[in-house]
Amino acid sequence: MRVGIIPSDPFGEAIYTQAGGFFKRAGIDVELVSLQNSAAIAAAVTGGAVDIGLANPIVIASAREHGIPHYAFAPSALFDASAPTTLLMVANGSPLHSAKELEGKVIGSVELAGITQAALRAWMTKNGADPGTTRFTEIPFTAMAAALTQGRVDAGFIAEPSLASARATTREIGDPYAAIADMWCLAMWFSTKDWLTQNTALAHRYADSLLKGAAWANTHHLETGLALKPYTPLTDETIAKMTRIRFATSYTPAYLQPVLDTGFKYNILKSPMSASDLMFPGF
Repeated sequence: MRVGIIPSDPFGEAIYTQAGGFFKRAGIDVELVSLQNSAAIAAAVTGGAVDIGLANPIVIASAREHGIPHYAFAPSALFDASAPTTLLMVANGSPLHSAKELEGKVIGSVELAGITQAALRAWMTKNGADPGTTRFTEIPFTAMAAALTQGRVDAGFIAEPSLASARATTREIGDPYAAIADMWCLAMWFSTKDWLTQNTALAHRYADSLLKGAAWANTHHLETGLALKPYTPLTDETIAKMTRIRFATSYTPAYLQPVLDTGFKYNILKSPMSASDLMFPGF
């Protein structure tokens, strides 16, 4: 199986499941393919460059709205407001300190449509600001701190492990993801309807391996940090400092529905979608 991932801790479940030996024990040969963001992974799944991928729920739902038969079949990373791993940051010398002050500003994001836009709009609205005045530009997490300090963007979303090293030159201005809910599914495993129909048993074995890998990764931070090293420039100091993601060890629509509702409320999605409709039948 060719599997599309983003080389970061929130999207590292397959890296960790492979490192823990869970794919091998299930008899699954997995090739991990690093891509820049959820949209790139969705395009790779659509074009057949990878069999399955990991993407944020809004990207999967948006594909469905455009007639692309993408279906989720397993949960992955969870956003937990008590330990956020993706934050909105500004340069240390920035004069910006509030949502209101971001009106009319340029926001850096790893993707141009999806969770970050929905979260920013929800957070700015909650704090009395007009999110319609902001503009987004696409920048990888690894390059965001430099873009902030160089003044190319006014604020930017940074996820771990880049967040830990970025704290030397940037500071938090807000936690927009918390405006969606205290806990929700940040990423879902998905594929096309045809692939899931033709490989249902394999998809179930893959999903079962992920659940075992998730439970292991949630309690083996040293091992998973070392496993992430080949995919992104990490020092031992960064591994020790970074806030670690929590992976779902079971599926519940309550993890998925809040982000879909937020996407619709703030016009990222054109129509409402239920969590059960996004999931492939039988998962």
